[in-house]
Amino acid sequence: MKRTVLFRLALVCMTAAAIQNACAASAVATDGRGHLVRSYGQPTKEIAMQHALDGARLLYGPQVHVRLLAASDKTGYGAIAIAARKGGGSLVGVALAKRSQAEADALAVDHCLEAGGINPKVRWEWRG
Repeated sequence: MKRTVLFRLALVCMTAAAIQNACAASAVATDGRGHLVRSYGQPTKEIAMQHALDGARLLYGPQVHVRLLAASDKTGYGAIAIAARKGGGSLVGVALAKRSQAEADALAVDHCLEAGGINPKVRWEWRG
């Protein structure tokens, strides 16, 4: 093969990798009543945050006070774990922008356990 063909092939591969990781931001919002909304694969952290908050307001009503639990602008895997609370209710653990799905799952579960949760389980997983 000619040198220019190899150069062009390498350039195409690097461009494809850059495009794949271009939309990497993710965020998780809640309404405080156990409802969660996630947004991932967004171009920026601010867009992901706004998308999650707007989605929560759209689903659960504009009068409901929604808040952001976590947000990241880095590429990686994400997970949300839910655990029961000893006195009743539930706890939420969120992990964003991790190198593997297993790492994200483990960190979300660890967040629940550190907060005093019982029997945490990963409910949502994604890459973005």
